[in-house]
Amino acid sequence: MLTDAELAVMRDAVLELLPDTCNILSLTETSDGAGGWSEAWGTASAGISCRVDYRSGREVITGGALMPYQSAVISMPYDVTITPANRVEVGTSIFSVQAVNQAQSWQVVTRVTAELIP
Repeated sequence: MLTDAELAVMRDAVLELLPDTCNILSLTETSDGAGGWSEAWGTASAGISCRVDYRSGREVITGGALMPYQSAVISMPYDVTITPANRVEVGTSIFSVQAVNQAQSWQVVTRVTAELIP
């Protein structure tokens, strides 16, 4: 069993391995007045330390055309609030969140599985 102090040391060590910064985006839907909705993505949290590790890319056929698909694991500090309803912006790249690690014995880092939005 880890003590609180040991867990804090591990969390501090992880922060040193997060060389980039990202923004967590959230969706806002606004009525268009004609029965529909317009969507806008705004920054929910800014300047969060992160690391992006790309996984093998692949191409998928969409509408008869090959579309690139890139997935990544994005690591963030353990106490970041993020769900699959969010997106992650890293530089000029925006990722759709597919899954978030949760409920681990020792929460040291938050890891998000994400897909690059072309």
